[in-house]
Amino acid sequence: MRIGIDVQAAEKEGSGNCTYIQNLLLALKDVDRENEYILYVLDRTFPFYENFKSDENFHLKQLRVKTPILRIPFFLARETFKDSLDIFHVQWHAPFFYKGKLVATIHDLGFLHIPETFSRFDVWRARVFIRMTANKAKRIITGSKYSQNDIVKNYKINRNKIAVIPYGIPARFSPDLDRTKTQRILDKYKVQEPYILSVGRLNPRKNLTTLVKVFSRLKAKESIPHKIVIVGKEDFKTKEILQDIKAVDCLQDVVFTGFVDDPDLPYLYSGASVFVYPSLFEGVGLPVFEAMSCGTPVVTSKTTSLEEVVEDAGLLVDPLNEEELAEAIFRLIQDENLRKDYVERGLSKVKPFTWEEHAKRTLEIYEGLNSMDLKATS
Repeated sequence: MRIGIDVQAAEKEGSGNCTYIQNLLLALKDVDRENEYILYVLDRTFPFYENFKSDENFHLKQLRVKTPILRIPFFLARETFKDSLDIFHVQWHAPFFYKGKLVATIHDLGFLHIPETFSRFDVWRARVFIRMTANKAKRIITGSKYSQNDIVKNYKINRNKIAVIPYGIPARFSPDLDRTKTQRILDKYKVQEPYILSVGRLNPRKNLTTLVKVFSRLKAKESIPHKIVIVGKEDFKTKEILQDIKAVDCLQDVVFTGFVDDPDLPYLYSGASVFVYPSLFEGVGLPVFEAMSCGTPVVTSKTTSLEEVVEDAGLLVDPLNEEELAEAIFRLIQDENLRKDYVERGLSKVKPFTWEEHAKRTLEIYEGLNSMDLKATS
């Protein structure tokens, strides 16, 4: 098979889209030595692509136009036609003029439920093109039953067309990290223990202002010695979020690391007393799994997909209820037995989730679609 994949998100580090496509590609490289892959990239010199330049199965094809509104519907469509693909795999948006077998990964429909956390242009583009992509695709991949149900409900799509394939956790996210290396990474980002950690883009959907208010309450009421460390790059409405946080009376104990190099991230998880992820909307919520893989107890939201994917492996709260959120964080800080219990639950929960398994199941989808042609011509 000749399989094309639009991989431009691999160049946008610090986002869930990047995490997904990078790990899928690396895993496909390990599990599939037979098929040919055409990777459509924006910048073939981007460091991540060094993983594929000497591999005979993978070919990098750079697109000259980077603007999505032109690149996807016209230039990407033209290249896929020229390459005579058997399967084409995209995240979110497919070229309107692509006529072959399409696989689309759609993580969630957040733009429909919390449009205020996206730019107007992004909402408009998503409303038009993701619906079109969902209808055009022969198969859709998503990471949770919540997102599957949401796609079925909003787009009236046959449920059997949507494959729920859990995302994986790279082996570097481990509870057995070198303590000396952990301290070196904490020093690099000017982080002091003990600390509470949150990871995610600085976007209103991550509910960071509420989290900092809760942290301020715990500092004042319970005199906890912790700082709060917020890891993530700037995103939509970051300036407004930072202004709101600055108005909270605990700024001296809030550490913003900005974007963190991916190899460093497990050490920040590992050093944290508690990982808190009070997001308002998630299709999966990979940072929660990353934290649990590092042996860090989790507090997260009992909303959207998070309740489904976490189940009883973390403390689930109403993300807008400050008292409930504060109580959950304080319980894990104060009760060592409870901490150990949730560490064990978390490690058990994430054990089955590997990118290798995700890639194998994705490859099965490619092969299933390709076999449809073989049966039709036999």
